[in-house]
Amino acid sequence: MTMAVRETFVRRRGARFAAGAGVLAVALLLTACAGAAPSAGPAAGEQTAPGDAAASDAPQAAGSGRDLSEGGSCVGGEDIVIAADGSSAVVDGPCGTVTITGADFGGNIESAESVEVSGANASVLGTEWGEARVLADGVTLNVDSLQRLVTEAAGTHLTTQRAGELVIDGDGATVNGGEAERVALNASDATVVLTAITGALEVHGDRNIVNWATGVEAPTADTGAENVYTH
Repeated sequence: MTMAVRETFVRRRGARFAAGAGVLAVALLLTACAGAAPSAGPAAGEQTAPGDAAASDAPQAAGSGRDLSEGGSCVGGEDIVIAADGSSAVVDGPCGTVTITGADFGGNIESAESVEVSGANASVLGTEWGEARVLADGVTLNVDSLQRLVTEAAGTHLTTQRAGELVIDGDGATVNGGEAERVALNASDATVVLTAITGALEVHGDRNIVNWATGVEAPTADTGAENVYTH
């Protein structure tokens, strides 16, 4: 009888302990839920990947800009690109750097700090440019005022009223226009017809033809062969 009473006491005590433990667990769970704040971002001390927060504000890559292959206006001297092959565009306003990569482009870039043409057979009109650089064959430029031209490609054609410096590094170039301050022919088979060459004429290629009315009396340097000068 005593043993049965003890067994009953032990069982009741175990049941009370289990019930108490269950109540304690529920209380702890409710406390944890009440104290947890909704997460609005990474926890304190947790670092965020640099690209996560600023992905939408990332700047454009260097040398890029809006694609105005269909024309438009530059704003505040911005850089633009002409990327579509065979496109025709009129771009007005003050541009910064204009990069023409599309082949067979035909259009008008009114004003630019610099124009780089790497699309073959482009034909570009302009009013006032800083520097023009030609990297593709068969490019034609007609620019009223140009501070500097550097062409590294064959068959460049330039028509201009006023130019600062013309550096011809590609064979078969043609230059026709008004006044240029300096002309440097570092290639062969070019034809240059200008009203005036006021500063210097340097020829370092062969079979070039240079015709000018006023300015320098003769080439300041001629290291080539079979060059023809008319002054």
